[in-house]
Amino acid sequence: MYYFNHAAWQPVLPLSANRKSLFKDPRTDLLSIFLLQVFITLILCKILGKILSFIHQPAVIGQILAGIILGPSALGFIPGFSSFLFAPHTLDSLQLVSSLGLIFFMFYLGLKMDPNEIRHGWRQTLPIATASIAIPVGVGCVVSLWLYKMVSPDINKIAFMLFIGSGIGFSAFPVLASILQANNIITTPLGVLIISIAAIEDIVVWVILAIATALSEGGPSIGGLYTLLLTFAFLLIMFIIVRPLLSLLHRYYFRRNDEHNIYLIVICLLILVAAAFTSEIINIHAFFGSFIAGLIIPRQPKGSNLHEFLSVRIELFCIEFFLPLYFTNSGLKTHLYMLNTFQIWYTLVSLVFIVSLAKIIPVTLMTRLITRKTETWSYAFAVGILMNTRGIVQLVVLNVGVELGILSPIIFAMFVVVAVILIFFTTPVLYVVYLKNNAIQNKKEIKAPVSKRTHLYTHPIEHIPNNRLSKSYRKWRLQTTSV
Repeated sequence: MYYFNHAAWQPVLPLSANRKSLFKDPRTDLLSIFLLQVFITLILCKILGKILSFIHQPAVIGQILAGIILGPSALGFIPGFSSFLFAPHTLDSLQLVSSLGLIFFMFYLGLKMDPNEIRHGWRQTLPIATASIAIPVGVGCVVSLWLYKMVSPDINKIAFMLFIGSGIGFSAFPVLASILQANNIITTPLGVLIISIAAIEDIVVWVILAIATALSEGGPSIGGLYTLLLTFAFLLIMFIIVRPLLSLLHRYYFRRNDEHNIYLIVICLLILVAAAFTSEIINIHAFFGSFIAGLIIPRQPKGSNLHEFLSVRIELFCIEFFLPLYFTNSGLKTHLYMLNTFQIWYTLVSLVFIVSLAKIIPVTLMTRLITRKTETWSYAFAVGILMNTRGIVQLVVLNVGVELGILSPIIFAMFVVVAVILIFFTTPVLYVVYLKNNAIQNKKEIKAPVSKRTHLYTHPIEHIPNNRLSKSYRKWRLQTTSV
């Protein structure tokens, strides 16, 4: 019932109604529930990340585990927890924001890479990428015949084989980048090689996914060929048209000593958005387009630091805020309680060994064959260990399979556990076979005393050639790493 204030002719709610309207119910307000999700997610991710750091694990494992804990596999068993905090109608907002974070992270990764180093190393990259794709995907297709009994016999067998082959055969581009970044080797020759191989894999995996999706829907498999041709056209436009035009504009502002002009920065961000949009609509994930956008940001002429200027401003907020949301979101979709029989766990353990051997052995042998004159066995083994990392790309592919009805939730849950196990062992094994042996050499490059106050993501005395950074940036770097 409403009462009227006759002086102002406005309806006045009863006192009890006014009391009820003092606070919103977060369950009915998407912004409120989203902010609550972010708050709880970031706290749990940081706690798990700190705990796992004592055993030299990257933060990404804590973030995936946070999603599993917050999802139906753990806290979801508490009555009303999931319906209040992670109701299905609220997850779309979390997915969109976390995907935006992944787009910026891949843009940041492209900024950190040197396109010239990637281009000059293609003789090493292509053979290793071929070994990293062909053999593991082939093994995955064979394994899929074993897993086919876990789905309905009405499912298209070829589509099922392609989904499982992709899930077993391909590495995780974002997770790999996160591990390289955490170990401060992303700009080393090893990091450049890994990222180059992962970029090639990323193109192939979405082509195979397009073919598998078409087959599952009863369409022609030629859709994968169209996706491949459109991807090459996108790369040609970005590197032959967009990059030279952006370089001309950058040189104009550089000559005027106004390299960080706000209009130039906005244009770079618009290119990022346009590239991500284009790669998304041609059925290549948006984060691939954002990575390419980062690669074409000008590094010349000498003394330019536009790419460093952008990367420094993106790094902190992206890695500490957005990435935890993305990796946690994947864990929310996992139903570990379905893994409740001995047969399932036997299959899971077998998958861990099969997946690892199918990836590590061919990649290690091919890397050793290609780099035998310049690198050691430990370097080759490090490449094999890193390329054995699974994660987001694998889960995205398998999640599409679940949505299309090709894969069962049990298979998805199994592969989530496989991904977590492989990520967990990546950093310790990498440290034993490669990082530990190269630590002494890296220490020889250190000439300044170690400061207790360090940059968040890079070593405070990281060796960076002076000719690659401007004087102003080196001065800023020195200030941020001093006591």
